[in-house]
Amino acid sequence: MHIKEVNITGFRSYREVTSIDSFSPKHNVIVGRNGSGKSNFFFAIQFVLSDEFSHLRSEQRMGVLHEGTGPRINTARVEIVFDNSDRRIPAIEGTEVRVVRQVGQKKDQYFIDGKMVPRAEVVNLMESAGFSRSNPYYIVKQGKINELATAPDSHRLKLLREVAGTRVYDERKEESLKILKETHNKTTKIETLLSYIDERLKTLEEEKEDLKEYQKWDKMKRSIEYTIYDTEANETRKKLERLLDQREELSTRQTKVSSELVEVQARGVRAGAEQRKLESRFKGMKEEKEALLVEQAQRFEKKAELALLINDLKEDVEKEKSGRNKAEDVLNQVKAEIREKEEELERITPKYQELVEKESALSSDIRIAEMKSKELFAKQGHKDQFKSAEERDTFLRREVRHITRQIDDTEEQMKDIEKSLDDEAREEEQLTTHVQELGVELHENHIRMDKASSEHGRLKQEFDRAMVAQLDATREEKAIREQLTTMNAEIAQMEQQMRYLAPRSITNGVEGVRRIVQWFRDNNHDGRHDDVVKGYHGIFLDLIDCDPIYFQAVEVTAGNRLLFHVVSDDRVALKIMKQFNQQNLPGECNFFPVNRVVGPPRKEYQDADGRAILDVFDYDEYYDAVFRNVFAGTAIVRDLHLGARFARSEGFDCVTLDGDQISKRGALTGGYIDTKRSKLELHKSIKAQKMNRDQLQVTLNEIQRKVNEKMSAVEKLQMEIDKADNDMRVYKQQHRDLTEKKRYASEQLHAMGRNREPKKAQLLNLRNRVRELRAQLDGYESQIGSEFLSQISKSEQLECERLQREILEKKQQLDQVAKQRSTLETTKQRLENQLRTNLLRKRDSLTAKISDIAVDEKRHNLQAESAELNSVIQRLNEIVRRIAELDEHLMEYEESAEKLNRELEDVQEQQKDLEAQLADFSKQADIIFTKQSTLQSKREENVKKIRELGSLPTDAFSKYQGLTTKQLDKKLAECMLELKKYENVNKKALDQFVQAASQKEELTKRMEEQHKSQKAIEDLLQVLDTRKFEAIQLTFKQVSKNFVEVFQKLVPNGSGSLVIQTGKDDSIDASQHADTQPSHIVENFVGVGIKVSFDGGSETREMVQLSGGQKSLVALALIFAIQKCDPAPFYLFDEIDAALDAQHRKAVADMIHELAENAQFITTTFRPELLESAEKYYGVKFRNKVSHIDVVTKEQAYDFVEDDTTHG
Repeated sequence: MHIKEVNITGFRSYREVTSIDSFSPKHNVIVGRNGSGKSNFFFAIQFVLSDEFSHLRSEQRMGVLHEGTGPRINTARVEIVFDNSDRRIPAIEGTEVRVVRQVGQKKDQYFIDGKMVPRAEVVNLMESAGFSRSNPYYIVKQGKINELATAPDSHRLKLLREVAGTRVYDERKEESLKILKETHNKTTKIETLLSYIDERLKTLEEEKEDLKEYQKWDKMKRSIEYTIYDTEANETRKKLERLLDQREELSTRQTKVSSELVEVQARGVRAGAEQRKLESRFKGMKEEKEALLVEQAQRFEKKAELALLINDLKEDVEKEKSGRNKAEDVLNQVKAEIREKEEELERITPKYQELVEKESALSSDIRIAEMKSKELFAKQGHKDQFKSAEERDTFLRREVRHITRQIDDTEEQMKDIEKSLDDEAREEEQLTTHVQELGVELHENHIRMDKASSEHGRLKQEFDRAMVAQLDATREEKAIREQLTTMNAEIAQMEQQMRYLAPRSITNGVEGVRRIVQWFRDNNHDGRHDDVVKGYHGIFLDLIDCDPIYFQAVEVTAGNRLLFHVVSDDRVALKIMKQFNQQNLPGECNFFPVNRVVGPPRKEYQDADGRAILDVFDYDEYYDAVFRNVFAGTAIVRDLHLGARFARSEGFDCVTLDGDQISKRGALTGGYIDTKRSKLELHKSIKAQKMNRDQLQVTLNEIQRKVNEKMSAVEKLQMEIDKADNDMRVYKQQHRDLTEKKRYASEQLHAMGRNREPKKAQLLNLRNRVRELRAQLDGYESQIGSEFLSQISKSEQLECERLQREILEKKQQLDQVAKQRSTLETTKQRLENQLRTNLLRKRDSLTAKISDIAVDEKRHNLQAESAELNSVIQRLNEIVRRIAELDEHLMEYEESAEKLNRELEDVQEQQKDLEAQLADFSKQADIIFTKQSTLQSKREENVKKIRELGSLPTDAFSKYQGLTTKQLDKKLAECMLELKKYENVNKKALDQFVQAASQKEELTKRMEEQHKSQKAIEDLLQVLDTRKFEAIQLTFKQVSKNFVEVFQKLVPNGSGSLVIQTGKDDSIDASQHADTQPSHIVENFVGVGIKVSFDGGSETREMVQLSGGQKSLVALALIFAIQKCDPAPFYLFDEIDAALDAQHRKAVADMIHELAENAQFITTTFRPELLESAEKYYGVKFRNKVSHIDVVTKEQAYDFVEDDTTHG
């Protein structure tokens, strides 16, 4: 056996999983620098195996956890793998044994081959492999050599004792001394008790004679007392029997009244249920009536409100209508006046235009004549102005060109004005058309508004009707929901009652299985759970269908099997139970797998007095085996007498309709059964109620559909009303927009008319200007090339005169025309001002007023409110009709409710009367019970007194039976008088004498046993001392012999020996015979001395005289000697050669090499000598505060040692 592998995790300097495997079964060396973690490796092995670390406190456990960088390590784990090929550990059959110790902040655990075990089991395992707890030197830590080298002789003696195993002898001796002391104490007590008992026996011997006389009269007294007590007890028993008869009679009457009370209570329950159903049924009607009355009041209020609003709207509409009519009349007048003014304006405008043109032409003619006149006069000054005709012609040509340009510019300007007038004429025509179109659009929009208003009114009426329909449907839905809630509450109450009728574990199991089956249904995707969904058939109770008269018989026969689950096969049951356990549900589950259940064959039997119980069921043939399993051996009979006969003759277990059972083996079972606690009756009620609930749910679903339809209709109508409102808003806005557009277009037309006259006047002026320029041009052109004279000609003078006359005439004409034009212009402006500032504006204002939609809005509002009023009146009529119908139904309800109340009152009266009878019976029963208790107490007291009399003479039972009570009392008084003489006698003297004698005999035996025990313990102490001395002497011989041999090998020229020191300053060395010494010499041993010589010739020296290295070598020799005396499978040495010189290190290495043939060595060193003979090498490195161990070659190991020596 040897260490094969060590795995370290989170332990001290080892953070990650560090595996040191493939250890050699011989010598293994671990090298590394100081602080790299070599000692931590040894400490890890000690951590698992050594007693030194068996009990770690919390802070010590924290100390072994790795504390490097990174996340904190919470667990330290060390695993040692032993090679068990040699079966040195007999308890383990495998070739490997894995021992693990794992500690954390709050835990300390051991494992052997993965199984958690106590530490004691690990210790036992190692001891079975040859590890002695008395030899701690199979692991030698740093400093242990120096500690042993410098230890006193007494320490080595203690070590020798441990190796010899004397601790066991010491422990047994200590226990024996303790027992010896206890034995001595017990012996002393026994002696004291024996002395007391001897004195007591002398006293009791004197009291025996008086006691005999006393006993004679006492026996007579007790016999008389027995006769008195027995007589009283017999009389009491007879009275008790009479009371028992009375109680049975009372119980019979009480049972009868209780049965009547149960029936009355059942009637009350049924009447209460009927009352609740009636209340539930008519509760909706009451609420509907209350809601209708509230709605009726609201509708009446709404009706009055609408009537007032309609009256106000009518007045407003009439006012608006009257105002519109007046406005239309005024508008007609204004339009007539406008036509008159326009006609007058049209009449004078041509004449005015003619006068304006004439005035302009006359003005132009005057200017032309004046210009010609000026030209003629200008000729006279040409001589003064120009030097020659050429210069004059040049000037005239320049003027001609200038005038020609002016004419062109003026004509161009005239064209622009004419074009502008043409454009405005076309635009005016378009505007006129646009105004007409806007008028048409206004009219069409007005029609649309009327239509939308009518549609809005119609939709509002439909909306009101739809709302009423929705309210009715909602009310109906609420009534059904309330019925459904009441029904669900009743079902829940009945199911709760059902849970009380069976053990809680079974009802919990039923609920749990139902949840599991529902889970399978909910998760049955792609049919993966079809086998469970289709294979679960409910509980057995669900399959039973029979006449209610048989319920009691069926229920007592089936018992709790009624709540067993029926499944198609056992696989379905297993799947259900697997899920049941996974969800950790409470309860007990029992199954009837149809494919597995076996029932006895059906036994046919039927006559007038009984029948097989299977014949009362109606069930599917598929479940035949289940029904036969439960009911095949049972028959229903009329009464117990017939049942007993059928049970004997037919071999049936029989049951009566009342539930009394007769077993075919002869046992009878029965008694009162509360019919209200019938599972079948309750299940039938639940089933019927659930069917009613399902039907009600269907009705509710249909009502919900209707409610949803009504809600959809209301929402749709609301949307249509909103759309109609929106259309009305759009139409009104369009009306306002069109009106504004028409007004703006009309203003543009008027503005065009005003702007046209100035342009025409400007055009006229420009035409006259062109005439003037052309006349001037003609004059200049006529002068070019004419004679250059200083005076005008005669003809020219005449022309001048003519021109002057013409100018004068034209000015006179101009004055007349101007006056006429001014007069017409004033008239024209007056007419235009009247039209523009008064009549046209008034017409537009009146037109806007007439076309204003406010009147239409009020009219539309009036129509809408009138329609709503009609709807309200119609709804009021419906409400009145519905209230009348409800009143009829509620009258029926009142009648039914009154009838039920009378019935309930009758039931309560009967119940009260029956309860009063039961209370009276209870009082009578209490009186009887009190009497029975009194008599029973009296009887028990007599019996107790008889028992207290103790043993009686044989004639006591008959000697005084014939005497009367008076005679018995007289004899008893005589006895009491005689006994009074001996009242101070010790009545227990005889018993005490016998008891004391018995105690003396027993104590004498115990005294002898104590003496024997004391002698045996003293002998054992002597044996223990002898064996302890022998063990120490034998161990000393072996260790001393081994020490001589080992020291001789370590120091070939030297010699050494061990010497036992005694308290008398003498010594015993290995050559003396330990068996010749007395056993008590062990107590005189004070130490083990060592004497050595390193050169063989010199005198031997003791440890204190040696150098440090010599002391270490001697200590190593002693350790090797101890190990040879008590060998272990492996040894761990941590730097044992640290204090040795090279020669002695070589000797130690050779010694380890020799010992490694039979045991495994794992050593650490800083020196090369131990490396020479090793077989496996391991290097320890320390990086980032974490130790790592790897297998290295011999050369790498030498490098480690040399590097450490260099840097040491």
